[in-house]
Amino acid sequence: MLDQFVMESALGDIEILRKYLLAARDEVDSEYPRSQSLLNLNQYMLLRKKDQTQLQEKLFSLSLSSLGRSFAHVAASVDSLYDQLSSSLGREQISAELMAEFHHLSITEAISIASKNSKAIFGGKASSKLSHQITTVMVTLPSNAAENNGLLIHQLAEAGVSVFRINTAHDSIQVWKAMADVIISINDNLQSSDKIKIFVDLAGPKIRTGKIGEVEIPLKLGSNKQEKEILIYHGNGATKGEYTDEVTMENISAQIAVNRKFFKKLRLKQSIKIVDVNHKKAIISLTHIDEKYARGIINKKVFINKKTKLKCDDHEGKLYNIQNQKDTIRLFIGDLLTLTENEIEGKSAQLDKTNKNVVPALIGCTIKGVIGTIKLAEKVFIDDGKIGLSVIENQGDAILCRVHISKAGGTLLKEEKGINFPDTNIQIPALTEVDRANVLAVLDFADSLSLSFCQGSADIRDLQMLLVENNRTDIGIIAKIETRQAVSNIPEILKQLLTWEKSGVMLARGDLAIEVGFENMAYIQEALLDICDAAHLPVIWATQVLESKMKNNLPSRAEVTDAAMAGRAECVMLNKGAFAIDTIDVLKRILHDMHTVSKKNRQLLKKETLWN
Repeated sequence: MLDQFVMESALGDIEILRKYLLAARDEVDSEYPRSQSLLNLNQYMLLRKKDQTQLQEKLFSLSLSSLGRSFAHVAASVDSLYDQLSSSLGREQISAELMAEFHHLSITEAISIASKNSKAIFGGKASSKLSHQITTVMVTLPSNAAENNGLLIHQLAEAGVSVFRINTAHDSIQVWKAMADVIISINDNLQSSDKIKIFVDLAGPKIRTGKIGEVEIPLKLGSNKQEKEILIYHGNGATKGEYTDEVTMENISAQIAVNRKFFKKLRLKQSIKIVDVNHKKAIISLTHIDEKYARGIINKKVFINKKTKLKCDDHEGKLYNIQNQKDTIRLFIGDLLTLTENEIEGKSAQLDKTNKNVVPALIGCTIKGVIGTIKLAEKVFIDDGKIGLSVIENQGDAILCRVHISKAGGTLLKEEKGINFPDTNIQIPALTEVDRANVLAVLDFADSLSLSFCQGSADIRDLQMLLVENNRTDIGIIAKIETRQAVSNIPEILKQLLTWEKSGVMLARGDLAIEVGFENMAYIQEALLDICDAAHLPVIWATQVLESKMKNNLPSRAEVTDAAMAGRAECVMLNKGAFAIDTIDVLKRILHDMHTVSKKNRQLLKKETLWN
């Protein structure tokens, strides 16, 4: 027997909620593009504006469908619950006339709209079946994808790839067009519903570390564990590797160039003595000499520089191929780093005789106008979070930071690595001038464009206006969500996307995890999936999906679970890798199995066959 008190209480809560949802209709213009999806999005936000836990518990105790599965059709689900409770209590249900007047999206209508939106971006066939879901596979094409008549692209297409991603952060228009031409040739032989989509990823205003200066760093020669073979050639200013075409390089650990006069004095079975920068000595025993090069075996490890002297009998030689190298900036927890907007090459910290840090290490930032907005104690992350810092001083055009995340043995700071400012509200347009030029370059073949580092509705409008100006309103727009600001502004981003015929969202989980904190990603990606479901907009699940499988052909257990979770999205993106074909097969099987037991966030409860 159902608890009448619980039913009365639940019905009262539903009545209040229903009034809020009905009032939301007044805020949506029926002439607005995709007004039904916009209304449902607004109603979902109203649903989530208050804590519904107690109502959920009441519905669960009554074995009624919970609101947790209603996101794509909020009002219809609430109406259904209202009628079920009213009927159980012997009260009047919502009349057909009243339901027609408010005309909420039915569950079937909502699913059909979402399916059509997904088909518009990713291809395939739309479906209104309550238990049917398709998650397509997207693969990022490597730079050499079009080589050998596009063999790799053909293989990936045969393996089941529905969308190919061309990343404009790399390569050139000639390379992108060559890739697109192969895909277009494949599509010529496919039915309309089976045609492969071309997804072009705009680079956006990625903030990266600047150049690092060169310094004279001693080079390691040889090994203390075993003897190493060395190639010796001559010529003042000779280029390293000049004679490698004539020499089998296996087991050769290094090449050194010496002055011609010294080289001519070398004789077989002689030895060359080296005194390195640390005054350690090593011997190179000569095993081969001809007019172009010599070979020798070095007996131990030494460090050499431009000043290192060589001696054979009474003859001295000089080294010519010792070049300056990139400065080594290794950061440990507690170290200081200056991040500057000035055109200065990066350099390691300057130390005094006691190894005390006198001048902090320095690195440039590729985008200007950011540093001045950063406040004290705000966090900075470099190289996908490998280096974490806190700001301790803002100098106007530079910030002084203290390292709080690094490996035990220190982390090497490199050029061209991404910088994230998760605590800073950075006001930089997502569509850069380079992106604008690239959009015009790919208009002839792009099916959709992704907007990297999209932070608000204005970024979406910028791209929409550019496409309108070029009469390409048929190209889809994907907003990449990868900053904390984008998460905060996701409602306005989705509303702007709903003004465009073909649109969707990518969860770019690499930068996003750094921005919001890795420990918060599980909850945040779930919340983003839910609100996109409410807007009926398709989602791409991206970043490091089955990455170990792609690179090493062996997935981790965590990656398999992550790939299964990706089944809630409409598309899963794989990055490039040597084992792409095998990975696609594994991913498709994982997705197929997950879609037999669940759709989005709904369990389907098929017959279980794992046990008797």
